[in-house]
Amino acid sequence: MRPLPFIITAVVLLAVSGTTAGDVQDAFLQWPLPHGAEQYADIDGRRMLEDVAAQVEISRRYRDEVHPKFWGRIIGTSSDAASADWLRARYEAIGLSGIDIQPFDLAPQWRPRTYEVTVTAGDRTVELTSAQPVYRSVGTAPEGLELEAAYVGLGNEADFLGRDVAGKAVFSYSVFGLGNNGALARADEKGAAAIFDSHMLPGNMRYQAYPKGTGVPTFTLGGDDGIAVQDLIAHAPGGQAVRVKVQLDIDIVQDLKTGIVWGTLPGRTDETIYIIAHRDGWFDAAGDNASGVASMLGLAAHYAKIPQAERRRTLVFLGIDGHHNSGEGMGIGRQWLLDNRADLFGKTALMINVEHPSTVLTVARPRYATRLTRGFDYGEDIYWVNTYTGQQWYAGGVRRPELREIAAKAFREFGVSTYLEPLAAAPAGDLSRLFRVVPGLATSDFNHYFHSDRETPETVPWTGLEATTRAYARIIDAVNERELSVFQRPEEATP
Repeated sequence: MRPLPFIITAVVLLAVSGTTAGDVQDAFLQWPLPHGAEQYADIDGRRMLEDVAAQVEISRRYRDEVHPKFWGRIIGTSSDAASADWLRARYEAIGLSGIDIQPFDLAPQWRPRTYEVTVTAGDRTVELTSAQPVYRSVGTAPEGLELEAAYVGLGNEADFLGRDVAGKAVFSYSVFGLGNNGALARADEKGAAAIFDSHMLPGNMRYQAYPKGTGVPTFTLGGDDGIAVQDLIAHAPGGQAVRVKVQLDIDIVQDLKTGIVWGTLPGRTDETIYIIAHRDGWFDAAGDNASGVASMLGLAAHYAKIPQAERRRTLVFLGIDGHHNSGEGMGIGRQWLLDNRADLFGKTALMINVEHPSTVLTVARPRYATRLTRGFDYGEDIYWVNTYTGQQWYAGGVRRPELREIAAKAFREFGVSTYLEPLAAAPAGDLSRLFRVVPGLATSDFNHYFHSDRETPETVPWTGLEATTRAYARIIDAVNERELSVFQRPEEATP
């Protein structure tokens, strides 16, 4: 047995301010190809990163041509159709068969048409440029609202003591890692007329949030805008009330469509392995989920080079519609798969949900940062590390220990950082409706730029794409060495 080479690596903080995409990508640590895994050398992270960039270009074209604030590869829009057409073309270039875009009619979709928020104290007015309505927020009348501002800190019950917020614009503040303390629901219950949730991360990111269930116009704010509001309230001249103008015009759009993009690599049997990745996402959506689609294509390209006679099971690749249209009609493609499970998954050995498989490791306000950087101006206080984050993972649940063992071994072999323990009960994301009826595997991570306009291609390390995709391929090959009965289980209420 040949000994492994002695490798010394160093994890360091990257100064990202003023660098180019190439500079950042060149800094990431690459996990060397393990001895005995030479068959995976063609799975190329830098090539997959090109597919990330191509999807980001679809998002930016929608931003430039359709909507400068609410943009991305959004379900039912022209960018959704462009994403499906692009993926079909990539399938064709790789050489898949059975390529098709299966259409679905969407329920009426929420769309913000125009929105603007300004805050005034005395003769000073600040436009809150990061203000982003949470998904499915109610709108305002055409003339908008003019309200008194109310500051409630973190929005705990103690923060509301003695505060009359009825009819006011309520500002609360979220700190990464604290979790949901109920501030928005509490403000709504106490009669707020508009609600603002400032995400107190460095910078001024636009962040698109899922529905919050409030009955009044509700927005997220970036950190800089949140601090600006605090400053205006704290220094309002003569104790004057700070005034907030809110305008949010909403459309509910009818008769839209989305679809699943199908492609197949036939094997020598009718048993199947499915690889799925959702196509939708907000803003650039480079990590969530251009990286997942790129990884899926990396697997397709790898297995397309292998003769059909050497592929034990048929590989089915699905670019599914996604889940960012939270609420009625969300995940219509996944529901169709579930409804047709008897026809689709009766001979399925594995389904891999590829969902943001590579994200740059970031650190917010590290202790002693000023001393460590020796006065160097990073330009912000979110620091990038020259590696990718650890991912949460699910591999078959407690009822499929063989799949869990296969996955853990592959992740370790290829340098995929994961949480120490898998999700035992249920996976997150697009496998969540399907894991009870099909043997499932999923990894994913979120981190600081998730759902924000800072989630650019630079935040997707090519090295993580490469490592995770190679591990997926190893898992597929290991599953193909075992009989279907090892992984198939009767459908039950528990995983």
